[in-house]
Amino acid sequence: MRCLSILAIIQAASALRTPPSSHHPSSRRSAPARAMTNDNNKEAAGPPDLARRTSSIAYDGNDAYSRGYYSAVDMWRERIALPRSSSTSGRRATTALASAASSSVGRDDCDCDRDRDEGEDPERPMYTFGVLTDIQYAPIPDGRSYLGNLRYYRHAREAAGHAARHFQEEGVQCVLNLGDIIDGKCADVERWGGAVTEGGGEEGDERRGGGDKKKHGGRVGAGHDAIDDVLEALSQYRGRILHTYGNHELYNLSRRDLADKLSIPFTVEPTNDLVGYYDHLLHEPRRRRRRRRDDDDLWNLRFVIIDSFDICLLDRCANTSPKRRAAHEILKENNPNYPEQENSPEGLVGLSRRFVAFNGGVDAPQLEWLERSMETARMNGERVIICSHQPIHPDSSFPTCLVWNYDEILAVVRKYSDVVIASFSGHAHKGGYVRDEVSGVHFRTFEAMLESPSPIRTYAIVDLFSDSLVVRGSGDCVSDVYDLDHLSINKEIVVGNNL
Repeated sequence: MRCLSILAIIQAASALRTPPSSHHPSSRRSAPARAMTNDNNKEAAGPPDLARRTSSIAYDGNDAYSRGYYSAVDMWRERIALPRSSSTSGRRATTALASAASSSVGRDDCDCDRDRDEGEDPERPMYTFGVLTDIQYAPIPDGRSYLGNLRYYRHAREAAGHAARHFQEEGVQCVLNLGDIIDGKCADVERWGGAVTEGGGEEGDERRGGGDKKKHGGRVGAGHDAIDDVLEALSQYRGRILHTYGNHELYNLSRRDLADKLSIPFTVEPTNDLVGYYDHLLHEPRRRRRRRRDDDDLWNLRFVIIDSFDICLLDRCANTSPKRRAAHEILKENNPNYPEQENSPEGLVGLSRRFVAFNGGVDAPQLEWLERSMETARMNGERVIICSHQPIHPDSSFPTCLVWNYDEILAVVRKYSDVVIASFSGHAHKGGYVRDEVSGVHFRTFEAMLESPSPIRTYAIVDLFSDSLVVRGSGDCVSDVYDLDHLSINKEIVVGNNL
């Protein structure tokens, strides 16, 4: 009942501030869940049995790419029966989501003058941070993806600036950028400057990285200028931004460029390949620490950023990089379209559709580092949120966006489910969510900023309490509440196993 009341608040507020339209989520909330074809706009077969999809969003991998996949709104509507074990977290969630729903941030002009008085409220979140993904700015006219989805390249930069201003006014402790800050079309702006052709220019038409260095004075296309423009917009937030990168950055810039532009602390592995995995520890502010009632609930938060393009074709030397050779062998073995149509999943079935060249995988050294980071967090009594560009759970997205060796990453997450709160990702522009049935860990794919037209700005502010995580979505980003009861349950299991 609590979940229904929360959604009712959001729906009512949305109806008051914005009239329904073809692109507005509020117009889809009242419609029955359905899948739509992309080519002729006729209804396809409805979703599977709802009871089977209550706690896990099951996709038909064979058909998902051709007809699209269920909208994030439909997925959340089907999942409203998820338990909320804590009445305290329910009160917090209702308050936070009502605030998000009644705010015009993301859909209308907003001066973001939220009261920042700390007060003496013991129910304040331990941590608050911003999340945005798939900005994919390019200085070109609006266009369409391979599937025909509209993309608003120039508006994405304005939306990023609006989000940054809101993050600054909200006083968030840091911001997560989940990748694809610019679009692959920046590698050849002149080509797309006149008109972006219908249905063209998706990953299948992008370069493997490097762009055209002969133009722009040896610089990699217009990628440098484009990323500078977005970073200028984001600079209106003056705190720390934790960046990861996706395939679209690599269509334009090298990893060394990204290290300079995004301050990603790349590791130089013995193979001489650069890999961008790292972590960041966020301490709870002391002023909040003093006001909390139960010291047992105190813990520091560790963001663990995974490089999901560790093994890939993009910006890896064909002659010297073993990671490039490994990617070649993976695609050769699993995708008969490779190499002529390396980005096409045509003919692939189910989870095999992930074996396309705009995805990647995680190599053994990074997996070992990930396990060490989890063990450190456990020993120090910390909690962890994992961040990556590509989704790492097969039910949190559709297969075409999944990390190649997602199963190996997932095994580590499940092993440390007493410390891992959630996994956040981008890459799949319509978003998605699943709570892992094995571990209870939440896997959230955030909606892309790129595909929201003006005046919509899509991003999120996340409030983290000791027993719940609240996503306050703006624009097309879906708001939700995630219970953290799995942390204590799994901790008891770990302690019991060690006795």
